Amino acid sequence: MRTIEIYTGAYASGKSENALNRAIEYRKNNKNITLVDLDTVEPAYCMRPIEKKLKSYGINLILQSDYFGLGEAGSYVTNDQINCLKTTDEDIIIDVGYGVTGLDTLDILTDIDNEKNIKIYLVVNTSKFETKDKDSIIEYMLFNSGENKKPWKKINGLISNTHLGNETTIEDIIRGYNIIKDVSTSTNIPVVAISADEKFEKDFPTHTYDNTPVRFLKRHMPEALW
Repeated sequence: MRTIEIYTGAYASGKSENALNRAIEYRKNNKNITLVDLDTVEPAYCMRPIEKKLKSYGINLILQSDYFGLGEAGSYVTNDQINCLKTTDEDIIIDVGYGVTGLDTLDILTDIDNEKNIKIYLVVNTSKFETKDKDSIIEYMLFNSGENKKPWKKINGLISNTHLGNETTIEDIIRGYNIIKDVSTSTNIPVVAISADEKFEKDFPTHTYDNTPVRFLKRHMPEALW
């Protein structure tokens, strides 16, 4: 059974960086993977500017190829995006853009109701105002769930991704994790990973913290259009 991992979160949460690093990890483990950029809000700001680089890793990409889009203006989607679940038997990673529709964006995908192994991960940066503490994170989770309450449309795991760009400290990472751990306790949604810039690998020599896996990110998104 193939796996479908969906990464969602607020603006600048780091969901795109987490999604594409996960896809690269799959390829390094010799798994075939399709990475779908489903950002209907700002398609020019995500995977498209680094398309050639991502393809060099052997990742199959499905993205919006020619619309610019700004903020909540939104954009159209392509047939390849809509039918991404039908066009490949590979494992799939989907990066869902932020916006007012939240996870309802996924409803455009053909046959998604028939998929048996969907995992939706909320990437949280507690340095962002929208997700700065437990209450605001839980409020964002409700907002992000959208209006169409389907059985599969639920958060399966939390990814702690607190960062301040180049100014991030180890204290920031741990502070953010502790907030998200509190959210996990209140919601019964597990913290599946802590993600951090690869420069912090020496600070987590066991690649874990508090029995939680730490995923080290190579930052590709600064090369995108920002």
